[in-house]
Amino acid sequence: MLSRPRTTFIPRKAAFVLAVAVLLTAAIVWPVDGVAAVPLTGSSGEALMRFPDIHDNTIVFGSGEDIWTAPASGGAAARLTIHDGEERYPKFSPDGSMIAFTGDYDGNADIYVMNTMGGGITRVTWHPAYDEVVGWHPANGKIIFNSARRSFNRFKRLFMVNPDGTGLEELIMHEAVQGSFSPDGMKIAYNRISRESRTWKRYRGGTAQEIYVFDFEKMADSKVTDFEGTDRIPMWVGDKIYFSSDRSRVLNIWRLDPATGGVEQLTDHSRYDVRRPSEGTGRIVYELGGDIWMLDIDSGKTAKVDIRVSSDAPELRPYLRKVDRLITDVDISPSGKRALVSARGEIFTVPLEHGPTRNLTSSSGSREKDAAWSPDGSKIAYFSDASGEYEIWVRGTGPDGAAKKLTSHRDGYRHTLRWSPDSKKLAYADQTLRCWWIDVDSGKKTEVDRAEFENIDVALELKPIYDFSWSPDSRWIAYSKMNADQVTQVYIYSLDGDMTQSVSSGIYNDFNPVFSKDGNHLFFISNRRFSPTFCDFEWEMVYKKVAGIYALTLRTDGEALLPPRSDEEQAPGNEAEDNKKDKKGEKDEKDKKNGNDEKPVKIDFERLAGRIEALPLPRANYRRLTAAEGSLFYLNKDEGDFNRF
Repeated sequence: MLSRPRTTFIPRKAAFVLAVAVLLTAAIVWPVDGVAAVPLTGSSGEALMRFPDIHDNTIVFGSGEDIWTAPASGGAAARLTIHDGEERYPKFSPDGSMIAFTGDYDGNADIYVMNTMGGGITRVTWHPAYDEVVGWHPANGKIIFNSARRSFNRFKRLFMVNPDGTGLEELIMHEAVQGSFSPDGMKIAYNRISRESRTWKRYRGGTAQEIYVFDFEKMADSKVTDFEGTDRIPMWVGDKIYFSSDRSRVLNIWRLDPATGGVEQLTDHSRYDVRRPSEGTGRIVYELGGDIWMLDIDSGKTAKVDIRVSSDAPELRPYLRKVDRLITDVDISPSGKRALVSARGEIFTVPLEHGPTRNLTSSSGSREKDAAWSPDGSKIAYFSDASGEYEIWVRGTGPDGAAKKLTSHRDGYRHTLRWSPDSKKLAYADQTLRCWWIDVDSGKKTEVDRAEFENIDVALELKPIYDFSWSPDSRWIAYSKMNADQVTQVYIYSLDGDMTQSVSSGIYNDFNPVFSKDGNHLFFISNRRFSPTFCDFEWEMVYKKVAGIYALTLRTDGEALLPPRSDEEQAPGNEAEDNKKDKKGEKDEKDKKNGNDEKPVKIDFERLAGRIEALPLPRANYRRLTAAEGSLFYLNKDEGDFNRF
């Protein structure tokens, strides 16, 4: 049984972890093959092309944060800008003689204009807010842009300005981010909310985008779409409004008749979303999977524009890179003699004192991550996307160890690899909120559980289920997930019975479960320490430092971790019995140290939640709980916001 838990600051292995960054600083300056720096590519393998616009037979677009042009029929692209900063959102003027764009030439994102050959670049706006080009007014020749310069929080408004920087005016709509004027300039179709840079799919929440029309003559505003999902980036062509919508579950181009309210779908893409469509001279160009596609409005035909982007691509040349500041995760060998480090997509081992730092993967064309050393010290597991998807690989620990791929997934993202104590199994999580375990020898994988509920706006690797841990006999997995009441509960999964059972009471947020090393107890963190105080400004209760650390005794006949203590007078003759108990305790401890304690972990689920003990620690912001032999390690901070979500 574990002795009274104590807080321990820096044992030998923990000190080793702290030294890893220093060792990497001194030891790793890695020659990087240019393949590691290939720019983002589209579905065709060419350069990623974004923010297209079209006028007559020329398409302008962004790639590599520079602006390029290419024939509308396809072919070689010409580079217009070469600045190291970002140049985005290019838009042709109505007569096609100028291109307006957002650039940060002078240290801030402002509006610039240039001619169609890339010359005569001139700054138009001079404001510290981010100014994003939206388009041009069809009649007065002004540039339309959105900015938060006159707004609060995250709201933006639309502005117009002449190409020479004069005539700045703010449009009357109180909130607007994208807009397109009717051909006579008397109306504008616009979005109030921007989500173009978000990755949310099939969103139906409170910031769902709708299209509005403002009539400047009547000074009247009206909503012309009423779909619960996304209707964005309106383009007014003739007497119709074209826009992007996910009414078919994938963003496609639709057409709206403002007179009747009728809508019809024009494109039918099913794999990639239509992104940032833009209209010019009777055609609409748009991003699709990193490529540029074009829709002919009259014929309704759509096709990919084959554009070749060629540049000097200095990113592709080999170079040296120090990776000490690019560490993503660290593990320690069982003996503590070497550290296992993932940095910049490579797996390294670093010695405690003597020997070289080794790169075990040396794969510039792929990313390796989440490396974990097996408890028996013979193997290293990690994720690699060398095959195109993140798969589990296992290899020997030496510099010449052969690597074996264990999984073959179709798509998705996997993370958080954890070995079983017997070094025969691995547990991991994926983007579907599932937890899996896999047999290393056979490669057979089994689903542990799937979370049905989650909080948004947390990192992917912190979504449920991610805080799982193995029992010392490798037959149980403990983890937490959110239930329908949005309360996080602790569960235990049996590998033998392929079943899961909740061990929480159901009213508190319990998480981060870990087994004791002897398998008699389960530790976890719970937000159940309530000591509210009043807010300094409002008559509201504020709850801070709500977490405590708790233990469950897993067997009905098991001994409590911290049994009640009472000083009692000993009756004569009982000293021998006490000495016998002491000797038995010494033998149990000796067997444990010699590795003779091989008893399977037994869990009696009946009334398990009632066998809970609060550890004698003050309420705090506990997280990242880990159990060692006779000790618990955790993170805490006296001040700050550390609620689980």
